[in-house]
Amino acid sequence: MRTILILTGRDDLTADAVVEELGKRGENVVRYDTADFPSASRLAVSLTGDGWAGTLSASRKLDIQSVTSVWWRRPNEFVTPEEWPDHARAFAVSEARSGLLGVLGSLPVRWINHPANDAAANYKPRQLAMAARVGLDVPRTVITSDPDHARDFIGSERVIYKGLGGGILGPNGERRFLPVKLITADQIDDRVTGTAHLFQENVDKAFEVRLTVIGDHMFPVAIHAGSEAARLDWRNDYRSLTYRPIGLPQQVGTGVRRLMDELGLFFGALDFAVTPGGLWKFLEVNPNGQWHWIAVKAGIPMVEAMADALQGGTE
Repeated sequence: MRTILILTGRDDLTADAVVEELGKRGENVVRYDTADFPSASRLAVSLTGDGWAGTLSASRKLDIQSVTSVWWRRPNEFVTPEEWPDHARAFAVSEARSGLLGVLGSLPVRWINHPANDAAANYKPRQLAMAARVGLDVPRTVITSDPDHARDFIGSERVIYKGLGGGILGPNGERRFLPVKLITADQIDDRVTGTAHLFQENVDKAFEVRLTVIGDHMFPVAIHAGSEAARLDWRNDYRSLTYRPIGLPQQVGTGVRRLMDELGLFFGALDFAVTPGGLWKFLEVNPNGQWHWIAVKAGIPMVEAMADALQGGTE
């Protein structure tokens, strides 16, 4: 029996919806969280002429050769016993990641997305450079640790300051993200030398667009902000937002397709700012962004599209 493997945590409403849809279609789905390895699951595989063969056992036993597609959704970090010394725990987690993900990552099946491509695409400088090369309109941007360079770029304007990475982990394991800020040149001082910083043109926005790409399907949704905080960054005030499906300009769609191909991504959540004159400014692509909430708000069949993709099987 063929198997669809979904790698995610237990509390994932997006995965819940897709698993339910696949169940209605009679598919065999195994949901697995990497936090169960190595403490609560076992890997037993052998190398054959066709690759790795064997099982991954947790609450259910998975024959890895039965897997036809994998959704790298949002699995948690590997877990080792707390009583182990720190160096032993770090070693075990490193080996677990290399072993388990190395075996699964070698499977010649459809990945949404392959973790190696997911990780590489998360580097914002890389995705911005590729977006510019494929013809998408990217706001003027600098990355710098030089205060003079930053002040020269800002000039007399106010520009956007945003984080380059995916945030940091707080003391209790929660992920904290740098808020988007408006910055002026007089706020720049020698603290800029402490690390790399991204400064970007402050685009005059009529509204923003979240474009969710699932394979060949593109689902653009306009997001209209109802507060000043949301106009700066719509993630600041979800309650003020309204959503509606919108048409995708052909040139933007062509650029997005090229970008996804260059990054090796099957899925992506892309953000655009649309100016009052109708220009679509590319902001970023999240290779593992949230999307179920916007599918519900805008009434778009993204759950069905993801289920279709997972049923697509071996590439």
